[in-house]
Amino acid sequence: MNQATDEKVLVTLTSVQLKEIYEKAAAIGAKEALKAFDQKREKEYKSRSDRRLRNTKLLLRNYHMLKEHAQNSVFGRTQMEESALDILESMMTMYDNEVIIESIKRSATRTAVIVSHIETMFGLYAAYCDKSLSRDIDMRRYDVVWDMYMAEDTLSAKEIAEKQHISKDTVYSDLRVATERLTALIFGVDGLNVH
Repeated sequence: MNQATDEKVLVTLTSVQLKEIYEKAAAIGAKEALKAFDQKREKEYKSRSDRRLRNTKLLLRNYHMLKEHAQNSVFGRTQMEESALDILESMMTMYDNEVIIESIKRSATRTAVIVSHIETMFGLYAAYCDKSLSRDIDMRRYDVVWDMYMAEDTLSAKEIAEKQHISKDTVYSDLRVATERLTALIFGVDGLNVH
């Protein structure tokens, strides 16, 4: 009968060999830490970008209600230190659509600042589309997003498809592209979805 024995082996390493082991371990650890950091940063960036796009859609869907609120508010508008980008930045920490809209409606001035910002950015978007190398496509996208959200009498996707002589799928595709571009304008450079 063979009995397993626990043999202890003594290994001796020179200081040079120990140093090499430490350096390799440190390099591996640093590489893995950077990899984890980059993955976390990428995830946070994507999450922030997704929130900006979601918030742009929220602002567009509620544009008429916000505009009406700003125009019909009983409270007078006062001079405000807060900029549109400050207000938009504060939206980034909120996740509930109703809370975001109520936060904007908190004051007539705040609402007016956001409405004015949206309208100004739509004007910039129109100018961009008008000067684009793909003018026909970009102007159609502008018209689609305008008719869906900004026009006095907004249209459904089906009505826009009929008006533009395109499919509903193209309407939704145009809305996606236009909303991404508007996100970059409304939120500034941070709204761009580039890495």
